[in-house]
Amino acid sequence: MMKRSIVMKRTISLFLCIICLLAVCLSATGCSSKTEEYPSKPIELVIPWSAGGGTDVAGRLYASYLEKELGTTINVTNVTGGTGSVGTAQVAAADPDGYTLLLTTFDFVTADVQQLAGFTIDDFDAISSFSVQPTVYVVMAENWNTIDDYIANAKANPGTVTVSHNGEGGVWHQAAALADAAMGIETTYVPYDGSSEQLAALLGGHTDAACISYNTVADYIKSGEMFCLGAMTDERIAALPDTPTFKEQGYDVVYSSFRGIVAPAGLPEDVYNKLLTACEAAANDPEWLDAAVKGSIDPWNINGEDYKAFLNTTKENVTTVLTDLGLI
Repeated sequence: MMKRSIVMKRTISLFLCIICLLAVCLSATGCSSKTEEYPSKPIELVIPWSAGGGTDVAGRLYASYLEKELGTTINVTNVTGGTGSVGTAQVAAADPDGYTLLLTTFDFVTADVQQLAGFTIDDFDAISSFSVQPTVYVVMAENWNTIDDYIANAKANPGTVTVSHNGEGGVWHQAAALADAAMGIETTYVPYDGSSEQLAALLGGHTDAACISYNTVADYIKSGEMFCLGAMTDERIAALPDTPTFKEQGYDVVYSSFRGIVAPAGLPEDVYNKLLTACEAAANDPEWLDAAVKGSIDPWNINGEDYKAFLNTTKENVTTVLTDLGLI
């Protein structure tokens, strides 16, 4: 009888141990599921440009709407150097878990083509774009006030007209080369360290023209102090409704910078889809659209495979232009 009682107690004890083990396992599984639900912690957005610049301001503003869609904090980190290549390379080496994102611009593609930092656009999963930076080609109105006059002068004096841009091989250097080729003229390109220096050079008479972001010169165009030969966009810029595009004047030149979001290649499908949905929602949020326009940011949104196709097409165009310029 005593032996049976001992066996019974041991059986009950073993049964209770098994139940406890099962409870622990189930609890651990529940915790694991919660941990794996994306996002479960803050996300880092790397902006490979200095704080306070146009891209940084636009990126931080957009991030404030994106974090609302994702339900988590987005910490913005500025990683400068190498015309955006240092920060880009850092993100390329990060884990593809959705917790490290990169804000891209046109230079993201140029760095790939020029093989500046050991990465390509294929090292990233393209998620979404959120704004465009329209390029304009401007001169001082006291010198020229029609595109035909400018072309006639440049043709009569090959290589004497000077056009500024913000760095050799950059988007505005490429844009100037394309526009000049379309107009059939030859000019001399002068690089500067940023649009503010370009503006000062043009206003001071040190250069004759500038290929530049419209935001920098919009007020001068509106006041009549500067004349815009054309906008390098498909449609007229909303803030400059009286300024024609190159395209409508018979010159097929569409070439502007952009801003978008990518992540290290290899994101889990559920993470990619969640980011895609959130980015698209943020980019179409009426509050973001209103805030962007007030902040002189031009919203522009394409997503997923469309954004990837756009980056690939841009790479092809950049390769052609830089080859023609002798830069690759």
